[in-house]
Amino acid sequence: MLTIYPPREELADLLVTGPFADALRVAIQVRGLSLERLQHRLKVRGAPISVTALSYWQSGRRRPERPESLMALAHLEDVLGLPESALSRLLGPPRPRGRSRRREPSARAAWDSSGLVLTAQHDRVDVASCGGVRGVRSRQVMRASSANVDRWILCQETGSAQPALTAVRSCRVGRIARERTNGVLVAELLFDEPISAGESVAIEYELVYPHPTAEHTHFRRFAERVHDYVLEIKFQDAPDACEQFATGPAGTEAGGVAPTAVDDGGYAHAAALDFGPGVYGMRWSSPANATGSSTHGK
Repeated sequence: MLTIYPPREELADLLVTGPFADALRVAIQVRGLSLERLQHRLKVRGAPISVTALSYWQSGRRRPERPESLMALAHLEDVLGLPESALSRLLGPPRPRGRSRRREPSARAAWDSSGLVLTAQHDRVDVASCGGVRGVRSRQVMRASSANVDRWILCQETGSAQPALTAVRSCRVGRIARERTNGVLVAELLFDEPISAGESVAIEYELVYPHPTAEHTHFRRFAERVHDYVLEIKFQDAPDACEQFATGPAGTEAGGVAPTAVDDGGYAHAAALDFGPGVYGMRWSSPANATGSSTHGK
């Protein structure tokens, strides 16, 4: 088990797949602290929260949404020995309030409305010497399921970092929305030419972070089956350990965890055929003498 993850494999999977309540509940069990003890430690840190609220969060009856609750959650992650934003990134968009509330579109809804089917994806991840991600270049092949499709909606979990998005091939960047609290980037990638039903398009884009990320992992969530997914990692310094993992819907088993070799050039790769729905990715531990930036999020 990688040292950057808590020792229980169940928790490691939940921190990738969610849901938030289950991840929080298991994290508390792993840490071995009562809710009263957690409340005391948060109060000492200047982030008071009630035992009732903590109980509601781990049961799924409520979730942190107010600014003071989100601040307490950040401290709670530290108290539980979790990576920064490990729990907050599982929250998703804020729940609507009031009579005039509208249902927020989910990432799946945005994908469905694009009229595209993802058939292949290749991610190349550049990892700094500290073990954090510096950038990701992605190539995607998609087939249109309707006529006159001219864009794809990118929905990317980025943590608290604000990466720069660049169109590399056969597309250009349109509108961008960043949800800073929950660390989600939503952007339009506009095709050079619209495509018709049955036609395919291959696009390439890149995300570059201002600082290496705090988390030592990269994964994709696939809402539908994808024919071909290749994940390639380029390490500046070889990690102490590297592994690939896969889970099905709601964290069910879909291939488990397997060690991944890193070659002499610092490259590791994993490939999946006809995978999904589910999560597929890799995680690694940085060399013992590596140091990372303390000024960034995920």
